[in-house]
Amino acid sequence: MKKTFLVLMGALFLGSCETEINEVNSESSLEEAEAKYGYFEDNYFLVANRGSSTFTVFDAKTTDFVKEITLPDNAAQPTYLAHSKRNNSVYIGDFANQKVVYYDAETFELQGEIAIEEGAFHMWINERVNQLWINNIVSKSTSVIDLNSNTVIKNIGLPTAEIPELTENAVQHDVVISPSGFAAYVTVLDGPDTSYVVMYNTRTLEYIRHEVVGGDGHLLPVGPRLYVPAQNANNITVFSRFNLTKLDELPFNSAHGVTSSRRFVFTTGIADNKIGVIGRFSNRVISEIDTEFNTPHNLAVNRRGNILFLAHSGGSATKVVFYKVRRNGSLEKISDVDSGTNPFGVLSY
Repeated sequence: MKKTFLVLMGALFLGSCETEINEVNSESSLEEAEAKYGYFEDNYFLVANRGSSTFTVFDAKTTDFVKEITLPDNAAQPTYLAHSKRNNSVYIGDFANQKVVYYDAETFELQGEIAIEEGAFHMWINERVNQLWINNIVSKSTSVIDLNSNTVIKNIGLPTAEIPELTENAVQHDVVISPSGFAAYVTVLDGPDTSYVVMYNTRTLEYIRHEVVGGDGHLLPVGPRLYVPAQNANNITVFSRFNLTKLDELPFNSAHGVTSSRRFVFTTGIADNKIGVIGRFSNRVISEIDTEFNTPHNLAVNRRGNILFLAHSGGSATKVVFYKVRRNGSLEKISDVDSGTNPFGVLSY
């Protein structure tokens, strides 16, 4: 009897999820879905301008400029950003000043700062476990921050005991947390050809397992999958995020930045000046487009999934570009804007 009840509940749950997906993806019910799921709320794109000590805010529904904010420290280098809905805060890593600064997510007024180790880089928030993970690539550590107190729980070093083949060149790079909050994943880059995807338990902060991919690996959890673009291997490896079992491998030259919407996964060909669009259900590249500017680096998609935001990085770069996302997965440029110098990490919320 208990087994029958669980099966029926599972079927109801899956049915409700399928209905929800169909509602959101149907153009005929778009306005109703927006009202139901909150898409009429404010939605922003943010970009960290690493060379200008600023971050810029754009309206993610209209692409209009909202404001530009200067970080509090001289010679600050904002690199990556993350959003906490519960805290109503935006967190920004300052590479040069060994800290994370955080701002009100609506007014963009400075709220505080958190001391970390040196070289703040990729970061990820998960509010199921109330944690922010951020890699410090100069100190070669990962800071785990408690979002309840905005304090560091632990700085995790390189997993040299678990991966004895790591060399002196090894360094933590990208980091994400699973949607459930159970696991965090860190890429450890070790030379031009090798990256390790390392899985940690977010409760104990202990190593679970790892897998090897090509050089300059990045990360994105999408449902039950973990997408790992490896720029120097010209591919994207798809793992099960539950146990790092390899599920698929997609060729894409110089695959680097990665983000997703309800229907698509987007990646940049950073050295080839490309953007690729992958169908989430087919798990194949369904379209690609050449970029007008060099070094397409990081990208984000708005809440509705119809606008893609791209930062072009580099020492003298200034451009960010907006694209219309068509229902068939094709991209059409809307506009380009001069942001600050060296637009780097991006964020949508």
